[in-house]
Amino acid sequence: LRQYNTLYHWYNARPHTSLRTREEITKLGWTVLPHPPYSPDLAPSDFHLFGPLKDAIRGTRFEDDESVIQAVRTWLRAQDKSWYRQGLHALVPRWRKTVQVDGDYVEK
Repeated sequence: LRQYNTLYHWYNARPHTSLRTREEITKLGWTVLPHPPYSPDLAPSDFHLFGPLKDAIRGTRFEDDESVIQAVRTWLRAQDKSWYRQGLHALVPRWRKTVQVDGDYVEK
């Protein structure tokens, strides 16, 4: 693996906080950004993904779970790479603002 100045942001989920994960991150020399226990302002899925996804499927009647899964996959694949990039880039100012207010809830 090539070494870059890598910042790693995790959501305090079990897979992210496991000993093996923490050891691997240390071995790679990554810097882990602090994250409050629950902060939807810092989860791109909460602040960038779910709103537009809900708008896209609002009013649709699905016959079964597989139909929902397929609709979500189709929508995700239809998004341009720049849309995903925009969501990740929006994380930086949100993270800075959260640090400035000592982890308090930022948005809304």
